[in-house]
This record gives sequence, structure tokens and C-alpha cells, in this order.
Amino acid sequence: MERINKQKVFKLAEQLMLRLSDEEADNIIAEFDTLLKQLDLLNQIDTSNVEEMIYPFEEPTSFFREDIVDHVLSIEDALFNAPVEDEGYFVIPKVVKD
Repeated sequence: MERINKQKVFKLAEQLMLRLSDEEADNIIAEFDTLLKQLDLLNQIDTSNVEEMIYPFEEPTSFFREDIVDHVLSIEDALFNAPVEDEGYFVIPKVVKD
């Protein structure tokens, strides 16, 4: 992978509308270099005899519970504290510009 330099860090920071000091840019470069070294180590591992995995567990697990309805609010209760309601719905200020 291509190494990162200070010019690229400042260009990316400008695109993201961030201001970086020279020290911050140097820290980012050092962290990125460390990450690249770790990735190089992972790439050196021989995985030629490793079977591909689709699922990390032998047996599929499910943590979902049955959906049991036990307490349902009426529309009136749900809208009790609503400042404005119309035909059973909350009325809120428009937040999207035209």
C-alpha cells in the first residue's frame, strides 16, 4: 500500500474542512505507518490451507425472542402529552427545507 505523506494528510484535512497542526499531521502519519506495518504482518500469514468461513460458529445461533404483545398503549394514551395531534398522529414542525 502506498505510504502517506504530510502533503496528502493536509490535502485530506482540507477536503474534510479540518485544520491540522504540523504535530497532528505527524501523529497521523505515524499512526498510519503503524497500521500499515500491522497489515503487512497479517499479509505474511500463510492461509493457503485454511478453509473459508461463511459463519464464525459451528451452530447458527439466534438471540431473538418471540415477540409477545403484553402491554399496548391506546392511541389516546400515546397522544396524551402531544402538544399537537391530528387524526391520531403527532404533528411536528417541518424540518426539511423546500
